[in-house]
Amino acid sequence: MTCSSIFTPNTKFIKTRSLLAERISQMFDRVMGTDSDDLSLWLYPELLFKVSKVQLIDRLGSEPNIVGTIHVTTSHIIFKADDTAKEIWIPNGLIGTVERGPLSVAGCPLSVRCKHFLVLNFLISRDKECQDLFETLSKCGRPMNISEVFAFESRERNSAEKKVKNGPLKGWDRFKWEAEFARQGVIESQHSWRYTDFNKDYKHCDTYPEQLWVPNGATTQMLIGSCKFRSRARLPVLTYWYRPNGASITRCAQPLTGFSARCVEDEQLMNLIANTNSSSEPLYLIDTRPVVNAMVNKMQGKGFEDVRNYANMRFHSFDIENIHVMRSSQQKFLDACQKSQSLTDYYKQLESSGWLRHIRSLVECGVFIAESLVHGISCVVHCSDGWDRTAQTISIAQLLLDPYYRTIRGFQILIEKDWLGFGHKFDDRCGHVAAIDEDAAKEVSPIFTQFLDVVYQLMRQRPRDFEFNERYLIEINENAYSCQYGTFLGNCDKDRKDLKLSRRTRSLWSAFDEMHDDYLNPFYEPNRASYLDSIDLHPSCFVVWIAMYNRFDTGILPRESVIDVTIATLEHIGVLEAQLASLHTKIAEAKACLGNEKTRSSDSPSTMVDSGHSSSDSAQSPSVASCVSAVPKTSSQPGSMSAECSSTSSKNGKYAGESSGICNSSSTSGDSSVSFPAIWWQSLRTADECSSKCCGAEFETRLERRLHCYRCGKLHCRRCIMLTNDQKGRVCVSCAAIENEN
Repeated sequence: MTCSSIFTPNTKFIKTRSLLAERISQMFDRVMGTDSDDLSLWLYPELLFKVSKVQLIDRLGSEPNIVGTIHVTTSHIIFKADDTAKEIWIPNGLIGTVERGPLSVAGCPLSVRCKHFLVLNFLISRDKECQDLFETLSKCGRPMNISEVFAFESRERNSAEKKVKNGPLKGWDRFKWEAEFARQGVIESQHSWRYTDFNKDYKHCDTYPEQLWVPNGATTQMLIGSCKFRSRARLPVLTYWYRPNGASITRCAQPLTGFSARCVEDEQLMNLIANTNSSSEPLYLIDTRPVVNAMVNKMQGKGFEDVRNYANMRFHSFDIENIHVMRSSQQKFLDACQKSQSLTDYYKQLESSGWLRHIRSLVECGVFIAESLVHGISCVVHCSDGWDRTAQTISIAQLLLDPYYRTIRGFQILIEKDWLGFGHKFDDRCGHVAAIDEDAAKEVSPIFTQFLDVVYQLMRQRPRDFEFNERYLIEINENAYSCQYGTFLGNCDKDRKDLKLSRRTRSLWSAFDEMHDDYLNPFYEPNRASYLDSIDLHPSCFVVWIAMYNRFDTGILPRESVIDVTIATLEHIGVLEAQLASLHTKIAEAKACLGNEKTRSSDSPSTMVDSGHSSSDSAQSPSVASCVSAVPKTSSQPGSMSAECSSTSSKNGKYAGESSGICNSSSTSGDSSVSFPAIWWQSLRTADECSSKCCGAEFETRLERRLHCYRCGKLHCRRCIMLTNDQKGRVCVSCAAIENEN
């Protein structure tokens, strides 16, 4: 066994690191998709620690223990099984908590809880090795500075994404404030709202963006006065304008009223916001906090607006709890999902956690805001500081109101605008860096995860109104914590500019662009509904999102999702229809060639006399034969497999002869993107690992996209699939090699 301290490496450790460096690089290339030609553009992770003969314990006890080796690098923790191809790669940013138990006869237990809800339970034979690994993982998961995370160490592998001079990398220019407000129609309605550079260089509010939209009549004095009167200087500014009737959503932080303070400038600004709406309806001021919490804040010199000082406004409160309650609620909820031993315990813990109750409260507030705008009533929304509950509720309302935000790209814009742009504290809430004290540790809270859970609940009720699927939401959540991309680093827009993230890190959105098809919802109907009304708030409509919270638990999730099966089926039908159309075209060409040959034969006398013994095929002219030979020939038995497919079949050989098996043809077509495609495709239900013999990577969860090769019909991981030359087909590496030989 090899073991050493991360900070005091001995000679044996240094030798081990040198010997394993090449292996780690190869593993890293295979998982991260790095080509050997790009080695100069990539900073390989350094091996920090290694422990051999470690047992990985299945949490549910449904699988036997797996013996393997743990490699801890500067970027990932890697578990590699000794006897199988199983590999588990976890970015260091996803390490949540690490716990160890006392040494027993079986060994020393070590539990690693990850931020994406994976729980790894290890059994290590020696106590010292367990302690060293415990300390190493604890430090790797808690960098002291944000610039130490993996996003800053990576280098662009795609030459098309290399920065030009000092410009931003691809994906960082996705969101532009002026373009988004122009799309909403704000620019056209210049009589109501205007752009202001009041916050240029973050002069007045460092957690707001530089570009703000305020009522047309707002003076600089009003804005300055409102800044001084609002917590964190977060004055009321526009975030969404509802085109059909001109109603708007404005966001801000709580006022610093105490028991009697008031601000004339803030009152004037609120009055101008009310007047931007041509409707005579009063302005709604929505406080998302419980009334008790607001009263406590009032005793601290903060609080809420005094109804006597704000004319033509109606006040509404919603009992959405603070970050501390949500953090505790999620922990109890995860205990119910991951530790409950009986059905009774599960439901008791689920009820006591209150997680689904909090989800329902958020939806209720979002629905209220959306309905208000539909009825022509503008809303001003705030919580305490305006970057947690405010971001959640107004984002939900905009999803209900605007179909653009329910698209893949539009959802990215919504996150950029109301979460990243208006200063949701991702560093603090996601725990990107180590907490310097107990108060800092209490800043961690699953606010963004909770919002994504709400989106999932809405998707369940209206599955045909969202362009994206749940895989999209789950991967956004995972990457918000992983620190592999720069998109979710920093607490506000100013932080991201100071860190120069657009030039030093890769954008998550550019990575998502490369996997766009993975996130499509096959049931999406773009023009079905503009406003999502009739959202059911009955408690029975809110369920546990097991694809998120239990996705790593073997046996809990079905082995194939309805969406993935639908996508694969539609894709297969499309491939076969394209091939059928190609065959019809070739048959028509063959008939045309045959007709032309007969015409020429009737016009000129034959120079040969047929004895009558030759067959029609043998008497066929060369030109006709060449036309007919261009039509691809299929196997006489559609369910059979070619020798090549048989040689690359799964190690258990169960795909051969199955009704869900594959069919391959050895013939090629000159103008087809793929040689004659497989008639039968492998079922998603039978896919436990990549079919490529050189890979064999295990599909850990249903979330992992399994891609069919058009030529052999087998399922492969993304690393073993490539596009054809015309970018219209998809083949595995084995079939691509055969195509090249032919």
